[in-house]
Amino acid sequence: MKPELKKLLSPSIYNNTYRLGNVTEIRIRIGRSLVVLSRTRRVKCDYICSKSDIEYVLAVASGHSLYAVEESIRLGYIACEGGIRVGLVGEAVTNNGVLVTLKNISSVVIRVPTESGHISSTILPILNNFTSTLIVSPPYGGKTTLLREMVKRISNHDQDILVIDERNELSATVNGIATLDLGDNTDVMMGVDKVSCYESAVRTMSPRIIATDEIFGNREIDCIIDAKRCGISVLATVHGSSIDSVISDKNYARLIPIMDNYIELSILPKAGTVSEVRCNCLC
Repeated sequence: MKPELKKLLSPSIYNNTYRLGNVTEIRIRIGRSLVVLSRTRRVKCDYICSKSDIEYVLAVASGHSLYAVEESIRLGYIACEGGIRVGLVGEAVTNNGVLVTLKNISSVVIRVPTESGHISSTILPILNNFTSTLIVSPPYGGKTTLLREMVKRISNHDQDILVIDERNELSATVNGIATLDLGDNTDVMMGVDKVSCYESAVRTMSPRIIATDEIFGNREIDCIIDAKRCGISVLATVHGSSIDSVISDKNYARLIPIMDNYIELSILPKAGTVSEVRCNCLC
């Protein structure tokens, strides 16, 4: 177990997780069973989580100052050392309908990033001569891990990439420093919504490629289409069961004219399995 992860866990949580190995996610819900995910299985432990377990995580993750991470809490997560992200669920505090913060946190999910260092041979032609690519994956399919590895490799081949890391999952930035390696020619805009980033940083940074995780909704699709019109290639991910299920959707079908390549991932036999690659096509 990573020392950064161990530090976040109360003694009770740690005693129920350290034997499992390759932990990728820990879910702690007050009054509910502890759930631990590894790369190969999901384990529901006998241990019933308590409020003190969550308070322990929050104290360590925030450096014992929730006020210092107030803006991050408003966005629903706290970024920690080692690229670990603590997702938060609780009672919303609003002001004139705008979410201000969360209180009475009742559930946390601790997500541990993985860096595979491996790329399927079927994807190599895309990396060697990159053009706009969409990664399609169901939840827990490994899309973020693959996206991160592709960004790193493309960047290290002297391509300037702007990563729009809205929820700090790709770079795991702590105190302004990315704790996960995204390559030598990568700039990261973190903690801002994709639309705002497209409207500002894209024009000021002049990237060759934009990379972003989990595109959603028409406004984000509009921004991607506009970026491609400006001569910028796009590397992005989207939730979906298959390539066809995504491009048959009336909204995402608008990406067909601008995406040259598609990568489909599966959770079977394990997360990150490449089930289909379509190169240089108009699907």
